[in-house]
Amino acid sequence: MSNQAMQNSLDNKFSDDFRGNAELIEMSRYIDLEIYHAVERSHPYYVEMVGEIRTRIETLAAKKKCSVLEFGAGTGLATDEVLDIPNLDVVALELDAECAAILAREVMGKAQVVTDNILTYQAHEPFDAIFSVFAHDHIHHDDAPRLVANLRRNLKRGGLYLMGGEILPFYENNEGRTEALYRYHGFIIEKALRDGHFELAQIEISALKSGIQKIGDFKRHEALFETEMLAGDFRLLEKIKLGPEHLDDVGGVYTYVFEAI
Repeated sequence: MSNQAMQNSLDNKFSDDFRGNAELIEMSRYIDLEIYHAVERSHPYYVEMVGEIRTRIETLAAKKKCSVLEFGAGTGLATDEVLDIPNLDVVALELDAECAAILAREVMGKAQVVTDNILTYQAHEPFDAIFSVFAHDHIHHDDAPRLVANLRRNLKRGGLYLMGGEILPFYENNEGRTEALYRYHGFIIEKALRDGHFELAQIEISALKSGIQKIGDFKRHEALFETEMLAGDFRLLEKIKLGPEHLDDVGGVYTYVFEAI
């Protein structure tokens, strides 16, 4: 089958699967997906963050046949970065139906695409690793215990959870959280503008708005995120701040490595 024929087949499949499922909407409520897909790789520190995740998955797959789950796979940008790793089976989990349709076209059958909620998804067999890129933040703080428990349920003992995401500066209350969002996104927006990535700046403004309005973006500060994770059966192995290295008061982009115990 030609690539175009395969894409047409996937388009038909997803239009059938998702027709009438209006509840399967998340990121597409507040982000233009086509612009997002075109520009997200230019997000400051994105390439470095995904590179850290890829390196750790490569290390796992160099030892044995591995299975990995990506949750919140979005339109498949990060998914695509691991598909060429030998000895690896990839399941890409995405809640948003509109994202999942783009995701399916992006991976072209190289990964299993599943439309489901990470809070309830249960695989037949646990994975060697789970990773997320800018997706953990889409889980409401109230659902953190369910998320952590289900991540552990879907991982083998000793398996890894690799979280690539955005961490806010410390805050103590809702007012402080709003200020933290302005500081973090303000830095990212200004950097995007100065780098000439104007459409990315527009995406970040939408992300800032969604965070302030709490309609899909629930970023944490370091202590909150780590407390949520370590309340479950995980231990922190490593955390890497990709940037900004020269500022301590705006938060930043991180890669975290947790082990299931």
